[in-house]
Amino acid sequence: MKIEKIQSGDIASLIKDFNNYIIYYFDNLKFGKGQIELDTDNVNEAFFFGEGKCLHIYREDGVKGMLYIEEPEDKEFILEEQILEDRILKEPLKVLAVKKYIEYDEDGQAYISRTLPVKFI
Repeated sequence: MKIEKIQSGDIASLIKDFNNYIIYYFDNLKFGKGQIELDTDNVNEAFFFGEGKCLHIYREDGVKGMLYIEEPEDKEFILEEQILEDRILKEPLKVLAVKKYIEYDEDGQAYISRTLPVKFI
């Protein structure tokens, strides 16, 4: 997996490349499909994602980001569907698909190295 650090000034232009989002603001949660503006003053953490790539935005001494891009050798993963609770749904999204990427330690033991959202279904 290719991982790039993203500067806070580049976040606004990069989120336009994604059609799915989960945004954890300090006072509410937003998720869905389509384009959305990001309130960087109020965001605690956010994910903008699509097939093969995910932009993770987080707060640590300011707003920062990491761009994860899947590569051909990223073949070992578990695709999991997580059912969304009816009480938080405001649109017809029912399931969040996530990939759990598998790596191996020095003893050959498998572990999940990262979990990233893929798409809403």
